[in-house]
Amino acid sequence: MRRGQTSIILILILLITACTAAAETQTPPPSSVPPTANAPSATATLEAQPTSEASPAPSDTTVPATDPPSVTETATLSPIRATQQALADAVRLPTPVVSSVPIAADDYAALTDQACRIVQENYVRDDFNGVDWPATCEEYRVRAAEVESQQEFWDLMSSFIGELNDEHSRFVPPGRFSAEFSLPSDGAGRPWPGLSVWPAREDERLLIWNVCQTGPAAEAGLQRGDEILAIDGEPIPQDVARAEVNAALYAEDKSEVTLTVQQGPDAEPREIDISYGGASGCDGWSYGLLSEGPRIGYIRIPSFAGDAATNILGAIQLLEEDGPLDGLILDVRHNPGGNSDQSIAIFTTGTFGKTGPLRDDALESIYRIRGPVSWNETTPVALLIDGASHSAAEYFATAMQQSARATLVGMPTAGNTEGINSFNLADGSLIRLAWTTLQLPDGSTLEGTGVQPDIRVPLGEWGLRERPDVQLQAAFNALVEP
Repeated sequence: MRRGQTSIILILILLITACTAAAETQTPPPSSVPPTANAPSATATLEAQPTSEASPAPSDTTVPATDPPSVTETATLSPIRATQQALADAVRLPTPVVSSVPIAADDYAALTDQACRIVQENYVRDDFNGVDWPATCEEYRVRAAEVESQQEFWDLMSSFIGELNDEHSRFVPPGRFSAEFSLPSDGAGRPWPGLSVWPAREDERLLIWNVCQTGPAAEAGLQRGDEILAIDGEPIPQDVARAEVNAALYAEDKSEVTLTVQQGPDAEPREIDISYGGASGCDGWSYGLLSEGPRIGYIRIPSFAGDAATNILGAIQLLEEDGPLDGLILDVRHNPGGNSDQSIAIFTTGTFGKTGPLRDDALESIYRIRGPVSWNETTPVALLIDGASHSAAEYFATAMQQSARATLVGMPTAGNTEGINSFNLADGSLIRLAWTTLQLPDGSTLEGTGVQPDIRVPLGEWGLRERPDVQLQAAFNALVEP
């Protein structure tokens, strides 16, 4: 770090905590996103994070190490609110697919034909990822004729849509609608452990990404960056799938769990019993100053759903109350998406490719972010990304990179940029189908490859437990030592 630089402040502040009884017993997350609090509070609790000596930068990073930020003071900041109503408004409910012939809810062969046509006419790729779709339809129509119950049919449909072999398209029975669309619940929700476990594509170990401020996990002493070695005595394989983790931790009938965890490189593994209950302070929005001289701000963006752009602008305004920022770090690691267009327009505008299906007869739209820019186009920005930055977080990252508005630090994003639309079957169930994607100006897509960082920095086994973590430290270095 430069000589004469004033003391560095690290204030990572959780902005939004639960204030209602519903939030106190939060519904567990759907399989594709970490949990979010059901309602915001009127005030924010400010907590300075503990500090430690940063570990050396990983061997494949190109930035030099500096002294880690340390906490010297805290301040009270007003919260930025993301309302339940905004989240509900962001949900795009499906338009029913109208059949020319009425289909009975128990006519499973006819329902399978309907599902076949939906995919045939709307899937993002007309080669169906190499699947012989007509033959697959015929196979499942024969199997559907032998189905004897609705649940059996729904299980069959899950397998049917799974034949497309992508990470986007899926079958959703009616009982899963609330989880699928992250709809607010009027009820108390069901108990859960109060932690997010969501593997990024580069992770070799199962790490805890977030622990709610209050809840069973926090009471048990679990922390961000702890490694889970086993769940209920079952060891975690290196290639564990997200669905397996969610089934083990967030199943509807789950009321307790025994986690075998290691809490740092020198700690011995230990078993922790957790009885599920309510949790609050889970949504992950945070912001603060990393340095006073130069003034480097930090904003963690856990999702682009709801009022994300308003939240970002509000955080910037608060960070600049005592003077303009000299640099800003935006953190979209483990961000599952939403809609980032308005958030991009805070920083930059332009044309960043085309969106539409990859079909010979398909129409495409120009992917353009129009102005005016809400903040400015000159203050240096570093953007933290990782293999769990999905969908709209990847649109945000590629726009910031293409316009040279930000230096991207971290690991390649998830490569999950296909848009999903919803189609009703006649029995009230849904097919969530990949139907559009982003093509970059050169004609390539991000699907499967993701946005590549300008400065590649893996977390390593214990990098998330550092204060600041090693990727955040690298982003800070990139701004103060360009």
